[in-house]
Amino acid sequence: MNVESRVLNELSEERYSSGEVISRKLHITRSAVWKHIVKLRARGYRIEASPRRGYRLSSRPDKLLPAEIKPLLNTGIIGSCIFHEDVTGSTVEVARRLIDKGATEGTTVIAEEQTAARGRLGRLWETPAGQAIAMSVILYPPFAPAQAPLLSLATGLAAARAVESVCGVRPQLKWPNDIYLGGRKIGGILVEMAAELDRVRWVIDSIGINVNNMFRKASLAARATSLKEQLGRKVSRLELTAALISELDTMYRRAREEGFAATAAEFEQLDMLQGHEIEVSIPGGGGQVTGKAVGIDNNGRLLVDPGGNDVQALFSGEATLSS
Repeated sequence: MNVESRVLNELSEERYSSGEVISRKLHITRSAVWKHIVKLRARGYRIEASPRRGYRLSSRPDKLLPAEIKPLLNTGIIGSCIFHEDVTGSTVEVARRLIDKGATEGTTVIAEEQTAARGRLGRLWETPAGQAIAMSVILYPPFAPAQAPLLSLATGLAAARAVESVCGVRPQLKWPNDIYLGGRKIGGILVEMAAELDRVRWVIDSIGINVNNMFRKASLAARATSLKEQLGRKVSRLELTAALISELDTMYRRAREEGFAATAAEFEQLDMLQGHEIEVSIPGGGGQVTGKAVGIDNNGRLLVDPGGNDVQALFSGEATLSS
């Protein structure tokens, strides 16, 4: 925990905390205490100061700041280091720069607003300020390159678990990387990696969840929704972010220790495609596959039964339910 976070932990909303007591406890000067108070105020914390009584925390910002998230975590890998951005092009861009600087595994980038984020197939992903969760996690998994995309399934499960634990509703998952609630999309996952022939160098595991967004445009409202729209109430982004990081840590460690067989089996329980007639467009001009979705195999491939032929196992594609 950095000094700024330790100073914040010494502040209370019920009483004043003496600057002298804080400085002695943290082994820093009173001038240093004041400098960190100034920084905390710049981040949106409202802190009262009294010459005789010291400092009192009067309100916290509605932001996903490391100092707010860290006390809620008990993770082994994910969230070991958290970077926060008020506004950025995308958390992926920040994560790439951190990798170049030698970021440790589990380093997590969170943004309040993204201005140039892209989802799968280069689609625009909007993150309005203070309404959604936009997060990228840096990983160095001991996987073969063919296994890395399976992290998308594990991340989807982590998101579903987190939403259910915080909101009491269970989302569905749409292979390979979408999260649905009430028949509309509430989130998406993007896994980017750099690899050699036999090993993964790094992975950036990114997730976006619509939390308190309101989709007023008809073009978006027909296919996208948020937790607030579905539940009829505001959802704590802080609580959901902490739950998401915790669940992702669990799923990632399980994948490292046990492989992805259990992940594929659990994914099927939430699979919105299974048992339905679907159409899958194969990227790169690979044509289209139609048939019944019959599950996910241990390699994370979508299994499609075209009827009368062998079941096809698809590594990638854009799947839609047949009308």
